[in-house]
Amino acid sequence: MSTIAPLIDVHNLVTRFGAQTVHDGVCLTVNRGEIVGLVGGSGAGKSVLLRAILGLGRYTGGTIRLFGHN
Repeated sequence: MSTIAPLIDVHNLVTRFGAQTVHDGVCLTVNRGEIVGLVGGSGAGKSVLLRAILGLGRYTGGTIRLFGHN
C-alpha cells in the first residue's frame, strides 16, 4: 500500500508584516482530485496565502509543502 502525499500541505502558517499579523496558525491540505475554493472578505489574506504557497511571498513561520517537497 503506497501513501500519496497531498498536492498542497500548509501547516501552522504564520504571516506578518511588521506588527500586523495576517495569518496565525493556518493549516490547509489539498489532495489529488480535490477542488478547493478560497473565500473571504477584502483584506482577509487570501492573496497573501496564495503568494506564500506559490513561493512568491515570504511567511514568518510554519511549513508549506507542494507535491511532497518543501
